[in-house]
Amino acid sequence: MKTKPLILLAVCQALLVGCASYNYTDAPPTLGVMYSRYAHIGYDGAIRPIDDIGLVSTDGLIRIHSLDGKPMNDYRIFKTSGFYSGGRYQLHLLPGAHILTMGFHDDRGGGSISWSTSDITRTINIRKGQVIHFALSQDGRTWTAKEFDGSSALPIIKDDFNELTATK
Repeated sequence: MKTKPLILLAVCQALLVGCASYNYTDAPPTLGVMYSRYAHIGYDGAIRPIDDIGLVSTDGLIRIHSLDGKPMNDYRIFKTSGFYSGGRYQLHLLPGAHILTMGFHDDRGGGSISWSTSDITRTINIRKGQVIHFALSQDGRTWTAKEFDGSSALPIIKDDFNELTATK
């Protein structure tokens, strides 16, 4: 009798793991003031329509520290600050090759905070309309940023960006 519920639980858990989206929506939702939202503009000049640029999103744990050798603080940013610094992150880029330096920082409120002690560097070649999503992957004491197609979250990315830029 007790075997059936355990099997059902295991099947449901496997289905949920298999349904992970690996896009912008994997980041913690903003939940009012709990989590933050960020939009960096990784180019100079006027803000271009989202359909004319490429986008990088993260799972909220990956932090992009520099773009093409330039610290992210040197770029324009729109943000809402929540209680936890993790949350939804988007980086707007002109099409072409770019070098990203990334680390991770996990402070989702689980009672502990962890962060990377070293950065990784990735070269991407982004196209107009493309969304590249990075998610944290850990194996013991090593980590990497796994790359996924994040285009399924484009409507939510656009909505967040419109909200972030409307307040500025």
